[in-house]
Amino acid sequence: MKSAFVIFDRDGTLIEHVHYLKDPNLIKFKSDLIPALIELKKFGFNFGLITNQSIIGMGMADFDTVNKINNVVIDFLQKNGIKIDFVLVCPHTAEDNCKCRKPNTLLGIKAQIEYGIEFTKSFVVGDQDSDMQFGKNLGCKVVQVRGNAGFSPIADKHSDTLYEAAMWIIQESEKE
Repeated sequence: MKSAFVIFDRDGTLIEHVHYLKDPNLIKFKSDLIPALIELKKFGFNFGLITNQSIIGMGMADFDTVNKINNVVIDFLQKNGIKIDFVLVCPHTAEDNCKCRKPNTLLGIKAQIEYGIEFTKSFVVGDQDSDMQFGKNLGCKVVQVRGNAGFSPIADKHSDTLYEAAMWIIQESEKE
């Protein structure tokens, strides 16, 4: 059975943006992260995380370091009653021209196959234009959470907060 998901970017979306984050101690969660995800959970959404981590490809960090950071995020959410169904990481740089780096869709297709995501009922939330294009390429509606990234003209919704994004996603889902 296919399911509705909210697929999140990590840096600048669930946590505050830190350029080339490689120290788990520098993680700062968005202030409205838990209330936003609780509302989405109540509405029946599942959650996934897809993140570009070029620091691996650049040799600035290894998979173990990135996984430690991801695990801090996952553990924090679990302690607050929120389950992340999957975490998928692209380790490549833009110059590698891989198929898994957002906005390319390989990791999204992998998640669809493994977790039964119904893209037409799902959403992508991120802060970068590449997140917006990724979601559009998959057939999802997309929400840009404003941060240090530029304005994406292809976003279906621009939001100042995760909570505002969550409320919009719920409203859009009720239209279906």
